[in-house]
Amino acid sequence: MTNLTMTGTTVPRRREASDERAMQGHILSTYNSLRFGMGLMAALTPVIVVLWGYSFRIPWQDSISAYYFAPSGNQWIYSSYPCRVFFVGTLFALGSFLYLYKGFSKREDWALNTAGICAVIVALFPMYAETGYIPLSNDVHFGAAIVLFLCMAYTAIFRHDDTLKMIPEAGLRKRYKILYNIVGWFMALFPVLGLIAAMSLQSAQRETFWIEAAGIWAFAAYWFIKSHELKTSQGDLKAATGAMSRSA
Repeated sequence: MTNLTMTGTTVPRRREASDERAMQGHILSTYNSLRFGMGLMAALTPVIVVLWGYSFRIPWQDSISAYYFAPSGNQWIYSSYPCRVFFVGTLFALGSFLYLYKGFSKREDWALNTAGICAVIVALFPMYAETGYIPLSNDVHFGAAIVLFLCMAYTAIFRHDDTLKMIPEAGLRKRYKILYNIVGWFMALFPVLGLIAAMSLQSAQRETFWIEAAGIWAFAAYWFIKSHELKTSQGDLKAATGAMSRSA
C-alpha cells in the first residue's frame, strides 16, 4: 500500500518537472530566436535593399537611408518607392524587438529601450529627398541613428560582464570580452564616420553606404556573439530558474 502511494505521488511530480523543463526550453528558445532574428535582419538589410532595388530598376544608392526615397524605374508596380516598405518595416521590427527584449541588468534594459525607440524614430523621420524638403527630418534621422548605435555600443562594451561572469573559464571570458569590445567600438565609430562623410562631401558617395553597412553588420555581429555566449554559459537557463541575480 505504501509503495502504491509513493508511486502515485511520484508520477505527478515527475510530470510537473517535465512540464517545467519543457516550458523553460520554450522560453530559452524564444529568447535565442529573438536575438538571432535581430542579428539576421540587420545583417541582411544592406544586401536586401541593393538587390530589392535592382529588381525594381533602382540603381545602387549612395547610402542605405537613401533607399527611403529611391524611385522605381518600373511604373507597373504598387509603389513608387518599393524599398521604403522593407526599410521602414525592418526598422519598426528591430525597434520593437529591442524595446521588448529584457537584458540581464536594468542599465542594459535602459540602453536597449532607448535604442529601440531611436530605431522607430529613424524610420519615421527619413533623410531629405532630392525633390523636396522636410524640416528637421534629416537632423532627427541622423541624430536618432547615432544614439541607437551608441546605446548598442554601450551595451557591448560596458554591459558584457553582466553575463560573462557566468563563464568559469578565464580564457573563454577574455575571448568574448575582446569580441564585444571590437563590435562595440565598430558600432560607436562607423555611424559617426558615415555622418561626417555625408556632411563633408558635396553629395553622398558610395563610401557612406559601406560605412553604414559596417555599423549595421557590427550590430548584427553583437547579437550573434551574445546568442553564442549565452548558449555556452546557459545564462538564459540560469536566469529562468533564478540561479542568478539581476544586476543594477
